Amino acid sequence: MEFLAEENDCGQTLLRLVSRGSAIIAELLRLSNNIPGVFMGPSHVEDPEQLKYLNILFDFAYLKNPEDFENMVNSNTELLDVDDEFMDNHEDILDRFYQLFDGIYKYISDYLEFLDNLEKGFFIQHTLANILLDTDGAQLMCEASSFYKVELLLLDRKIPGPTREKMVIAFYRSKG
Repeated sequence: MEFLAEENDCGQTLLRLVSRGSAIIAELLRLSNNIPGVFMGPSHVEDPEQLKYLNILFDFAYLKNPEDFENMVNSNTELLDVDDEFMDNHEDILDRFYQLFDGIYKYISDYLEFLDNLEKGFFIQHTLANILLDTDGAQLMCEASSFYKVELLLLDRKIPGPTREKMVIAFYRSKG
């Protein structure tokens, strides 16, 4: 049976995984070109009206004492209005970025699960050795592993760490 035949669960599982990895990379590149400047810091804000949002964007320090940050926002009606406006205006883009971050995590989890299932004999006719002997199998195994590395490298280069932190915390605050 050919490795990529429709009835070959091992080949189809790996093919779907690689396809997902490619889609994640494409989405990462799309989103990285559409990061709202306010997440990148004051020097990246083109519209001065957006500067007001900087006061309600927090990094991971928020996680140590979320009550303090929330009290700061809730005790000031102006900040509270800015916070509500920000969440209304950025909810969709925050959802997309969160889905991207979550997709990267799920990708490596599913890849490791695939390798574990392969080792445990879930795919009866296949072992890592015979997959690597098949041209298509070897290519897909290399791509599956490489795509995760590319995802992480692009994530680090295209969406800086402090920007990701602010996005995650903003998403967390909006979804509760």
